[in-house]
Amino acid sequence: MFDRWRNSHGFGVHSPFGYQLVERVVRPCRGYAYYAYDDIDRACSSSEHRIADKAKMLLRLVCFLRPRKVFLPDYAHKAFFIAMKSPDSKIRFIRNADKAVSDCDIIATRGDEIPLEDLRSFMSLPDRTLLIKDAPQNWCGSVFEAMNEGIMIRGRRNAICISRSGMQKVSYLMYI
Repeated sequence: MFDRWRNSHGFGVHSPFGYQLVERVVRPCRGYAYYAYDDIDRACSSSEHRIADKAKMLLRLVCFLRPRKVFLPDYAHKAFFIAMKSPDSKIRFIRNADKAVSDCDIIATRGDEIPLEDLRSFMSLPDRTLLIKDAPQNWCGSVFEAMNEGIMIRGRRNAICISRSGMQKVSYLMYI
């Protein structure tokens, strides 16, 4: 538990890319905001503050990585679509999960909606990002094994996996 707290605040994250990811995306300094934060808050009711927080983190990640094509399930909350589209109006949404595995920069999924072998194949490619919420048991470890290089930030059942060329493969436990 202590390691998870430490890593969530950037302590013990030795990779410069990983540290920037924590500082800019996972736990940014207070006092900074993006214009789309207001749009995200308006899309969420007062009881959906956790959804708003996750959507804001997604917005920061999209700003950090600058993807061209993304997959987000059609049933996802409106706040997540706002977060994905706000940084760049040229971002294309891929609606077909099968096509997303071969064509997207970022896949955001939940549970076992996309088969594990497809996600492993996706993450074995360079410069791909997988965001998975409510991952079935052992999926995060299996996806990490498939990565050749990059970083995984993992919570209890959620993970951010970034396959990054030239980066040593590392995994950190954090509250995400």
